[in-house]
Amino acid sequence: AAQVQVYDQEMDERLSHHQWVENNMRDALAHDEFKVWYQPKYRISSRECSGAEALVRWHSMEKGFLAPNRFIDIFERNGFIMEVDFYVLESVFKLQKRRLAKGLPVVPISVNQSRLHMMEESYLQRLQALVDKYALPSGLIELELTETAFVDMENIDSSRHAIGIVEKMKEMGFAILMDDFGSGYSSLTLLNYLPMDVMKIDRSLLVSAIKSKRSEQILANCVSLGLQLKMQVICEGIETEEQENLLVKYGCDYGQGYIYSKPLPEDKFEDFLLKH
Repeated sequence: AAQVQVYDQEMDERLSHHQWVENNMRDALAHDEFKVWYQPKYRISSRECSGAEALVRWHSMEKGFLAPNRFIDIFERNGFIMEVDFYVLESVFKLQKRRLAKGLPVVPISVNQSRLHMMEESYLQRLQALVDKYALPSGLIELELTETAFVDMENIDSSRHAIGIVEKMKEMGFAILMDDFGSGYSSLTLLNYLPMDVMKIDRSLLVSAIKSKRSEQILANCVSLGLQLKMQVICEGIETEEQENLLVKYGCDYGQGYIYSKPLPEDKFEDFLLKH
């Protein structure tokens, strides 16, 4: 019987791009093609910059600017994200150290950590090496963890492992931020087990709260829960004054989003800090 093959150009381009990323990612890291950008966080009431989130961008010599959605998922699948995470983390250590040495104001900066680190044998040793090398005051760097990093908290061994990792991170001087709160199913379980410092409410919860009274009540209770647990509560993805007002109404005074600032390259972020 004759075989029929359908040629899908989009799929072909995707595969070709995937292959290009895997062939070039190590050279890109070696040649500093990955750049750290910073999205400011702010206190809504005073418009003061209260922190920032470090985000990675790829400025390829060959292909130009690549947004994270063009490479992060690939790195998560092949494990290279662990190297990129440490590159970003060390870049943030360097920035904070340099600003302190110059007597410039510093704010806490959070760095995303892939769930893959939870299974990396040398993870805590690598973190400790950075802490020892740069000797920053505690709390200047936050590690952002999502609930996907802790998939099996009902299992006693898994939960002990996770609790041990988070406690050691805190001993090293890192503040621990729970990212995307309210977007998954196990957020409440994690709050019960893990000593997190900051709750970051997912944008989806904020967007739906503007449209639905039921969602608004869920948002209000998430904020209240975070504050009762003595966590700093921040909401991401703020784009309108209406969203800001809703957050303040329920006691969430910290935010991040385009209404305040888009992600900025390092030099522009430092200029931004001078003004805010």
